Amino acid sequence: MLENFLRALHFRETIRSATPGAETDALRLVDGSGDGFDDLEVDDFAGRWLVQTRISGFPEWLKKAEARSIYWKKLGDKTSPIWIAGEKIAEPFVARESGLQYWIDFSAGYSQGIFLDQRLNRAHLRSIVADKTVLNCFAYTCAFGVSAAMGGAKTVNLDLSRNYLDWGRRNYALNSLDPAAHEFLQGDVFDWLKRLAKKGRKFDVVILDPPTFSRDDKGRIFRVENDFPELVRSACKLLNPGGTLFSSTNQRSLWLESFRALIEEGLPNPQQAKLESSPMPPDFRGEQYLKSVWTQLPPTK
Repeated sequence: MLENFLRALHFRETIRSATPGAETDALRLVDGSGDGFDDLEVDDFAGRWLVQTRISGFPEWLKKAEARSIYWKKLGDKTSPIWIAGEKIAEPFVARESGLQYWIDFSAGYSQGIFLDQRLNRAHLRSIVADKTVLNCFAYTCAFGVSAAMGGAKTVNLDLSRNYLDWGRRNYALNSLDPAAHEFLQGDVFDWLKRLAKKGRKFDVVILDPPTFSRDDKGRIFRVENDFPELVRSACKLLNPGGTLFSSTNQRSLWLESFRALIEEGLPNPQQAKLESSPMPPDFRGEQYLKSVWTQLPPTK
């Protein structure tokens, strides 16, 4: 067990050193079966570890690990993690990814502020959006928006939660980006996509990374396997010719081929579009649950 743990840590050090000048101190240290563990995930946020197990309790042998602080919670639990060892975290702190900074909050409940499995997609987005317009749907704390803005894009972040959008504004400011130079729209994504279409708004890139299941304030239910084609269809109405659509889901019961089929069902001209899947980051060595697809629309309608 200890041997597997040390091997996992050594492998992550090679990931950190592979990108000199692009500091990353937020990544997955242990990824279940991919690192030889049946029931253990460990995420590192700037030296503060979040340990997660699905069946068992906290693995006591981890208390001796050299971490700034250690917290634990059950996988899928929507409550905040429990302090185990090291310093107690009393307030939000900063973690870095590919040279960018994000506020992390261990008291925030289900997620701590950034989804680590999207690191490569955020970096790719940043590399392709100079002088472009980006619509970031289901923005959460606006990590995709920050990446796009740091890449030189004009961004619009859309989320149902005002609290998360406020968190996103703080992430912009943390990276010396003026939140006032970008847009933060609170409300249901489907409603806003219709409103933006009526206003004639157009974007070069649209980001779709919805939860697998959600219910809006009107009781309307969204399920990826049922409603993603409609979401793609609405998003494409806002894309400029030759625009890029990013689609992602962590729905474990949905195969990549099936997810690509849902995307194609919503595209106006699927036979003319170019779909390219992207892998998960190398620190995610276990189940490849995240499906990510970059879709390039044809240059003309």
